Amino acid sequence: MEKLFKVLSNIEELFIGYALLGLAIIATLQVVLRYTFGIAYDWVDEGSRYMIILITFMGAAVCVKYGTHFGMDALVQYVPNRVKHLLKVIANLVSAFSMFVIFYYSWIQIWKLSRFGATTPSLQIPMYIPYLPIGIFTLVIAIRFLIQAFKHGRSMVNNSPFETTMGVH
Repeated sequence: MEKLFKVLSNIEELFIGYALLGLAIIATLQVVLRYTFGIAYDWVDEGSRYMIILITFMGAAVCVKYGTHFGMDALVQYVPNRVKHLLKVIANLVSAFSMFVIFYYSWIQIWKLSRFGATTPSLQIPMYIPYLPIGIFTLVIAIRFLIQAFKHGRSMVNNSPFETTMGVH
């Protein structure tokens, strides 16, 4: 099972890298074509916007997995290890709860958009498809926050040094 998670993790990170590279290439070609030949494709702007949404949510999930998601930890620096872990458990649980709320409401929105039948202006794909990364990756982010909370909780009980539980190694 752990081997499967590692393979999925590698695929996730490779996808983000290649998606960013592809986005940069397509955007560069769009600029060159527009200002050199006067040719502009509407689908590039729309597709780029949707790719940025996908990359943002997928990247946030990766950041949570490695424990590198942004956070306020000024207080955490000045307390004992157990309290550090406790504060991280609380922060991760609050973050997971927030992501579950966003997950719930994003799927309501996706369901409404799928029933409405609208399509995107340039790409002509169903309007709910660009919203799918929000619905999918908020769940992934929430689960990863719960995993981080569990790790810190276990470290708090074992009174482990704080640095040993940061991220996935």
